[in-house]
Amino acid sequence: MKKSILITGATSGIGRAATIEFASQGYQVFATYRADDHRGELAAIDNVHPIRMDVTDAADLERAYAAVAEAVGGDGLYAVLNNAGITYSAPFEYLDEKRARAVMEVNVMAPYRITQTFIPLLVAHNKSNHVKARVVNIASWAGLMGSPFIAFYNASKFAVIGLTESMFYDLRLLNIHTVLAIPGITKTPLLAKTTGDGSAPLDAMPAEGRARYQDLFDHYATMSARSEAMPMLATPEKVAHKLHRIVEKPKPRFKNNLGIDASLIDHVITRLPWAARVAMNRRMYQLDSAHPASHAPKDRP
Repeated sequence: MKKSILITGATSGIGRAATIEFASQGYQVFATYRADDHRGELAAIDNVHPIRMDVTDAADLERAYAAVAEAVGGDGLYAVLNNAGITYSAPFEYLDEKRARAVMEVNVMAPYRITQTFIPLLVAHNKSNHVKARVVNIASWAGLMGSPFIAFYNASKFAVIGLTESMFYDLRLLNIHTVLAIPGITKTPLLAKTTGDGSAPLDAMPAEGRARYQDLFDHYATMSARSEAMPMLATPEKVAHKLHRIVEKPKPRFKNNLGIDASLIDHVITRLPWAARVAMNRRMYQLDSAHPASHAPKDRP
């Protein structure tokens, strides 16, 4: 019997690499996508069953469940990999609530809804297998340490870590393993979207906002370009290989740092005194080069 896994956000970055990795290892992979033009590229991969699903849409989720349930039958589902995620960067002063809520919906509420929906299939797997089903939630280094300009990405990933820790206890009552996977900064399109698109957050600001934040976001974009060349950063393929090894373990460890930088942040940087962490971030993001008094915001109506 083939093991089966549901992978959300399977069209790029870690999700696509994981889809290829698990399929190449003989898994029956249910890979979710949103845009119809991605279906063909997923279907071309052996052992992959494309599933159209907007992770924020309840009707899509129900249709996806029905399709997977029909395919796996009484064998159930071995694993769920909650990978779908989006990011949003902007100065707190100009954060857009609609976009902030979208980040929370995709990054936090979707893992909750998807896992809860697929519990019956995970339980079905457990009825005839001594190696029990598991759920893997992808968090981020951004859930370990706050950074400027990504308030709701930080908030969502901190929330995922808390959600996953609580799930660990609740799902254990159903003999389902819960795993927290924390990639470091990975060479994926999300990296460019988070730090590389320096002008996009500025475009929606008034002139006074652009004047206040232009230099800081130019530096933010430069940081991204430099990050791409850092040898310590993991590729999606390396992360996917680690995820496969974790999912294969009969009794996986709860918390797994998937990159050197994630381990460094978790075990060293987050344990620094608060003043040292603040100084590090201010220096890294060149916040001390800004002069708030000379760019004081005008009163708003």
